[in-house]
Formats: sequence, C-alpha cells, structure tokens
Amino acid sequence: MHHTFHKSLGAYVPEHVTPTTMSSVKLKTAVDAANLTEMWDMILTLDYHVSNVNELPHERRDEFLNVMSLLLQAFDR
Repeated sequence: MHHTFHKSLGAYVPEHVTPTTMSSVKLKTAVDAANLTEMWDMILTLDYHVSNVNELPHERRDEFLNVMSLLLQAFDR
C-alpha cells in the first residue's frame, strides 16, 4: 500500500538541531564546572576538522552541544 506524507521534508528539523529536552547551556556549564573545557574543545576541533575551536561558527558549536545532549539522554535511560 502506498502512503503519502502530509508534511513536506522541507519542514523537517532534526532533533539534534532543536532538541526537545536537556538544555545545551546546562551541558556546557556542567562541562566547564568539571574542568573538561579543554577536552571538549579538542573534541570539537577533531570533529569539525579545524585547528582552533574559535574558527567554528556559533551555530556549529550549538549543534555539537545538542548532539551531545541527546547522547547523554540516551545513556541516561
């Protein structure tokens, strides 16, 4: 049986771009409080292939925080 989509794919926004639960701000605050900022920046530079985390646009950093938030939620269950 053939099903049609009622929403166009253009309206779809992945959850890692706009997460529904844990705030990425809380996650970054927890990372900083645990003195893991240097490790966090190292992961960012490796994942996005940049030599310095400051080269990344703010949107990419937020996207990374959102992805990590979703991963932490998955492991927390």
